[in-house]
Amino acid sequence: MMNVDSDKPRYIECIYEGNITFDLEELDIDWDDVKDYWVKHGILHVDFKNGDTKTYWDMTIGEPDYKWAVRESILTEDWDLVEGLNWWKQKY
Repeated sequence: MMNVDSDKPRYIECIYEGNITFDLEELDIDWDDVKDYWVKHGILHVDFKNGDTKTYWDMTIGEPDYKWAVRESILTEDWDLVEGLNWWKQKY
């Protein structure tokens, strides 16, 4: 049963997926020379086996598919999930 005061739906939040792509060939990165990598804030950081570390900003930014959300949530005024009304429709 929904508590009308605290569980009243206020927001429907939809999470969408977007992508960025780093073209290793265009960036002149030989995968055999890569020791480790990480991406943070859309920036590619690469540690090479020779001890060098390089940062790359050159990427292709894809467009999110707004047709279907990855997840939808019904939330209260305090941004809590509304009990009994949430189901997750996930692409995966």
